[in-house]
Amino acid sequence: MNQSIRATPSRRPFVAAGLMATLTLIAACASAPPAPVSAMDAARVAITNAEKAEANRYAGAELGEAREKLAMADSAVRQESMVQAERLAQQSRGQAELASARTAAAKAAEVNKEMERGADALAEEMQRAGESK
Repeated sequence: MNQSIRATPSRRPFVAAGLMATLTLIAACASAPPAPVSAMDAARVAITNAEKAEANRYAGAELGEAREKLAMADSAVRQESMVQAERLAQQSRGQAELASARTAAAKAAEVNKEMERGADALAEEMQRAGESK
């Protein structure tokens, strides 16, 4: 009754193949990266900041691309393609930050033009005041 279970020489390749397949499956399941939550959150924050800065008005194309990349990242998470989701979320954040930067530059240019107009008006006024004396 005390029989030991041994793989016969003809079964050893099958046993080894089965063990390798099991180990490979376990390794594949264990190495799946987690969802890129922090990258996704950072992209959402960057998009929100760009929206608050009025990027729709000044950098609509960049903001639209940021939103599109974030939607693609969400889709990649649902498809369990976490590496792609991470990459897309980082690209989304970059586009949103670019939109914010372009918005700030456009607003600064507007302020600069307004200051130039004010300076020109002041110079004209000073010139007229000097001529009237």
